[in-house]
Amino acid sequence: MSAPVYVGISGWQRYLLEVAHGARQGMVAAGVRALLRVGAALYRAGLEAYLLGIKTGLISQTRAGVPVVAIGNLTVGGTGKTTAVMAVARQLQAAGLRPAVLSRGYRGRGTGVVSDGRRVLMTAQQSGDEPWLLAQHLPGVPVLVGKDRRRTAALATAQLGANVLVLDDGFQYWRLHKDLELVLVDALNPFDNGRVLPAGMLREPIGHLHRAQAVWVTHADLADEGTIGEAAARIGRTCPGMEITLTRHGPVRLRQVGGGEVELEVLRGARVVALSGIGNPASFEATLERLGAEVVPARFPDHHQYRPQELQTVALQAIETGAAALVTTEKDEVRLPAWRGAPPLWVLGVEMLDLGGKPPLLSESLLRRLRER
Repeated sequence: MSAPVYVGISGWQRYLLEVAHGARQGMVAAGVRALLRVGAALYRAGLEAYLLGIKTGLISQTRAGVPVVAIGNLTVGGTGKTTAVMAVARQLQAAGLRPAVLSRGYRGRGTGVVSDGRRVLMTAQQSGDEPWLLAQHLPGVPVLVGKDRRRTAALATAQLGANVLVLDDGFQYWRLHKDLELVLVDALNPFDNGRVLPAGMLREPIGHLHRAQAVWVTHADLADEGTIGEAAARIGRTCPGMEITLTRHGPVRLRQVGGGEVELEVLRGARVVALSGIGNPASFEATLERLGAEVVPARFPDHHQYRPQELQTVALQAIETGAAALVTTEKDEVRLPAWRGAPPLWVLGVEMLDLGGKPPLLSESLLRRLRER
């Protein structure tokens, strides 16, 4: 892989990450690292106090009146929640249930119904890129956005007929009672450096996995067996008997913006610029490499709203490096300005699969648990 082209990544963010992970040395870095660890201790204390308030009933939780499935992660960044939500919603739908997806709608301007299961009622700018993508790929499943998921839960059940709710990025959402929690762990960076924010990338300590009933290890096809085995062993020690599934993001389609479908085989031997503003750009780039492409990464911040000049800068980079095309993700496509220039812009679609090539599934015992609720 060629060296990454960082466009729009702030220097201070990169510096703090390097300090937290020990890549920066010296007195100044040591001082900053100490401050980060003090901040992490305060963050953890506040988190534990909040969770204690929920456990003791001092902070109330709302019950939706139907089973609630939360899908989330322990770490900041991309673990594949959108594709996992699609997989779970489809399984619930196939089991004869009527799921609705509740999303926070990160950086979206709207609140309410993105899709009623028949029609998409918001633009990507109104809903945010991920809810809009879910609405496009989940026919028959209502998708709603709003910071207060107690309200969208009531709307989904009372007006849209949902009898089970799926919370997108819901492991850290505590104001709604949850019946089943699925946590995603990225095989490429399972638990970061083991520290919570801001001294590491953990939203919660690893021990908090005990709240979950299932763990899906994502990008398992891109990590070595030793890393996966160590992560699985750590999960097993923390939560004996935890249901663990190894998954991958399988490429299923490639198409050209402004054109038609493109065979995945066209990537074999081609040099391409991988344009992404997602939580885990390395996994996208590795997927392209496994398809045989020579990858030049162009990375932007997660959920980045692209400007025309930025796309032109990346296109110029592609021309200078002799790339045959720009390749981006379906999430990024909805945030890109119109493109009809050269080189061509291709969009890679992926779905979450187990290592056997089938959609990952919640176990029958967990489905039965939902029905009994």
